Amino acid sequence: MRSWFSDLALPSTDRGALTQAVIVLLATATVVTMARRERSLVLLTVGIAAVLLGLMGLRTLH
Repeated sequence: MRSWFSDLALPSTDRGALTQAVIVLLATATVVTMARRERSLVLLTVGIAAVLLGLMGLRTLH
Protein backbone atom coordinates (compact mmCIF):
# COMPACT_ATOMS: atom_id res chain seq x y z
CA MET A 1 0.00 0.00 0.00
CA ARG A 2 1.39 3.37 -1.03
CA SER A 3 1.21 6.41 1.18
CA TRP A 4 -0.21 9.71 0.02
CA PHE A 5 3.26 11.26 0.00
CA SER A 6 4.77 8.63 -2.28
CA ASP A 7 1.77 8.93 -4.59
CA LEU A 8 2.29 12.70 -4.73
CA ALA A 9 6.05 12.42 -5.29
CA LEU A 10 5.80 9.65 -7.92
CA PRO A 11 2.22 9.59 -9.18
CA SER A 12 0.93 6.42 -10.78
CA THR A 13 -2.24 7.95 -12.21
CA ASP A 14 -3.00 10.83 -14.54
CA ARG A 15 -4.87 12.58 -11.76
CA GLY A 16 -1.79 12.46 -9.53
CA ALA A 17 0.41 13.84 -12.30
CA LEU A 18 -2.05 16.66 -12.95
CA THR A 19 -2.18 17.47 -9.24
CA GLN A 20 1.60 17.56 -9.12
CA ALA A 21 1.79 19.94 -12.10
CA VAL A 22 -0.86 22.24 -10.62
CA ILE A 23 1.03 22.37 -7.31
CA VAL A 24 4.25 23.34 -9.11
CA LEU A 25 2.46 26.06 -11.10
CA LEU A 26 0.72 27.47 -8.02
CA ALA A 27 3.94 27.47 -6.01
CA THR A 28 5.75 29.18 -8.89
CA ALA A 29 3.07 31.86 -9.19
CA THR A 30 3.19 32.46 -5.43
CA VAL A 31 6.97 32.83 -5.30
CA VAL A 32 7.08 35.02 -8.40
CA THR A 33 4.43 37.28 -6.88
CA MET A 34 6.38 37.54 -3.64
CA ALA A 35 9.69 38.28 -5.41
CA ARG A 36 8.36 40.40 -8.28
CA ARG A 37 10.65 43.34 -7.55
CA GLU A 38 13.83 41.29 -7.68
CA ARG A 39 14.33 40.28 -11.30
CA SER A 40 17.02 37.69 -10.63
CA LEU A 41 14.82 35.82 -8.13
CA VAL A 42 11.93 35.83 -10.59
CA LEU A 43 14.16 34.39 -13.30
CA LEU A 44 15.53 31.78 -10.90
CA THR A 45 12.03 30.74 -9.87
CA VAL A 46 10.77 30.50 -13.43
CA GLY A 47 13.87 28.54 -14.43
CA ILE A 48 13.46 26.03 -11.62
CA ALA A 49 9.77 25.62 -12.47
CA ALA A 50 10.63 25.06 -16.14
CA VAL A 51 13.15 22.37 -15.22
CA LEU A 52 10.68 20.65 -12.89
CA LEU A 53 7.89 20.70 -15.47
CA GLY A 54 10.32 19.45 -18.12
CA LEU A 55 11.38 16.56 -15.91
CA MET A 56 7.73 15.71 -15.29
CA GLY A 57 7.15 15.72 -19.02
CA LEU A 58 10.10 13.40 -19.63
CA ARG A 59 8.88 11.07 -16.91
CA THR A 60 5.47 10.79 -18.61
CA LEU A 61 7.11 9.83 -21.88
CA HIS A 62 8.90 6.88 -20.33
